[in-house]
Amino acid sequence: MIKIFFTQKVFSLLIIIYIILLVIATFIEKKFSTETAQALIYYSKWFEFFMLILIINFIGNIIQYKFFNKKKLPIFIFHISFLFIFLGGVISRYFGYNGTLSLREGEKSKNLISNKKYFNINLSDNNNCLKSNIYYILSNFNKNYKKRFFLKNLFSKNNLIFQIENYIKNVKEIFLVDKFGRKYINIITYFKGKPNNNFLKDGTIKNIGGLYFSFNKHVKGIINFWEKGNKIYIKAPIDIFNKKKKETYFYRIRNLNFFIDKSPFFGNIYYIPINNYYNYSNYPSSLRAKIFKNKKIKKFNFLIKKNFNLIKTNINLGGKILSLRYGQKILNFPFYVKLKKFILEKYPGSSQPSSFKSQLQIIDKDKIINYNIYMNNILDYKGFRFFQSGYNSDEKGTILYVSHDFIGYFISYMGYIFLIIGMIFTFFWKETRFSKLKSKLNRDILI
Repeated sequence: MIKIFFTQKVFSLLIIIYIILLVIATFIEKKFSTETAQALIYYSKWFEFFMLILIINFIGNIIQYKFFNKKKLPIFIFHISFLFIFLGGVISRYFGYNGTLSLREGEKSKNLISNKKYFNINLSDNNNCLKSNIYYILSNFNKNYKKRFFLKNLFSKNNLIFQIENYIKNVKEIFLVDKFGRKYINIITYFKGKPNNNFLKDGTIKNIGGLYFSFNKHVKGIINFWEKGNKIYIKAPIDIFNKKKKETYFYRIRNLNFFIDKSPFFGNIYYIPINNYYNYSNYPSSLRAKIFKNKKIKKFNFLIKKNFNLIKTNINLGGKILSLRYGQKILNFPFYVKLKKFILEKYPGSSQPSSFKSQLQIIDKDKIINYNIYMNNILDYKGFRFFQSGYNSDEKGTILYVSHDFIGYFISYMGYIFLIIGMIFTFFWKETRFSKLKSKLNRDILI
């Protein structure tokens, strides 16, 4: 039975299945999203098991057909090359990491934003704090997450269960007036001359344009609105510029322009899915979840925004504060990276970019290294590889893709080197099929 498994036919079948799975994954990624392809195939447990079976069959074929003898040396090198490539991929997946580093001119940083996304769960009271980071891929086809947390220090008798009820990618927020609904105010902001509605619920806090606003919930250090009588009042910890036009006050705080639409009103917010393939990145995603604690259920909704996807909400659980966040996490370098200057070159007489590069400095204790990064010219330092990825619209900042996976890359490259050596040996080794066909062809020519 074992010998039947380690045959060329089984190996060929596994390779065909592997290729078909990659084709299906590519189709899913194009049709739905990268997250969906990762959740269903690339990062799934069953795909990991399939890859393990493929590697075991690979090794079994080497042993059963004795590819390690001198006559079959090119075939042996071929098999070893693929093993190195697979092994490098495994190490990259489980031990390497990558992310994005954004820098403005003159700015230095040792932090990057990971590409992988996590559920970050913090539960705290006055004396104790529980922190947990769980890697998870959210998609329309992967939204049944459920996790049990044992909180002995905070809840001596019971544990806590966090569960996702629903996740909808690409939604549009709509507000429906309902006299039996919750009380809201509408903060209207302007972005590139277009008005945007931002409904703020009574007793809550909301991030609007990078600033935090509250309504009927005074919090120190943020912009507070509250009602008194038939009027709405505002108080902020920073300077406010205001101007009255007719009966409406217009405000500007930093670069945010806004005004309050009328008086408070009652209604409810709903999120409807948007089926727009080309502009899907302009819309946020909706996440609905619930928490079980002491046989009680608490439900909540929040949005994962595209331009600020590290979302957060605070939930009071009997005096304990639960903070939830889904998105990338901050990773650190052992050194600083500084952007001295970003240079963008354009085609003559056109606004189209022809090339761009970043003039960087690596600051590692007392050591300073200058380096230019541009397309096809990367920076490799202490196992970190920096690639030029993009730039800011005002041409004063750069976006770098960063990868940390020295061992995985090294092993994979060794596999590709062995693959090239195996191909060369195939042409010149006497015992290969190519050599035998060449000899037969020479005999036929002589005849």
